[in-house]
Amino acid sequence: MKKIISVLGVSLALLFSSFANAEVKIGVVDVMSVLQRMPQRESVAKALDSEFEARAKSLQADEKRASEAAARLKKDGLTLSSSEKSKLNKTISDFENKAKAFSADYQKRQKEEFGKLLTKIQEAVKDIVEIEKYDIILNAETVLSASDAVNISDKVLEQVKK
Repeated sequence: MKKIISVLGVSLALLFSSFANAEVKIGVVDVMSVLQRMPQRESVAKALDSEFEARAKSLQADEKRASEAAARLKKDGLTLSSSEKSKLNKTISDFENKAKAFSADYQKRQKEEFGKLLTKIQEAVKDIVEIEKYDIILNAETVLSASDAVNISDKVLEQVKK
């Protein structure tokens, strides 16, 4: 019985040592760098700008009215009637609400569009993993240090451009 246990122990040790000696292929991707260099990023930014252009111009006009109202409140606040003050305060608060809504809508759309680009990057990474047989791909932002030999960001960018 002792011989069987010792033979099993030695067999397991040899098995695990062969796994430990197996070479692991590791790659590192700087996702933010790839995202910034993607040609699609610029077209997405232009599309977002044109989508929100009319609202932005309207908001600029509202901002001008709100700043004029704030200046008038500051200058003539003591002499204005309460109805005039409330009218000016409403102009200011309406602008602030519109600005917050605009910002929230823009950020939501931006996240949606950049989410699509990130999906393309993930698909490119999967393709490279399959083609080049990588075992592990790490995000460069989570790695303390990595040599250029394991950085596959340029390969990912080329794959995304296809």
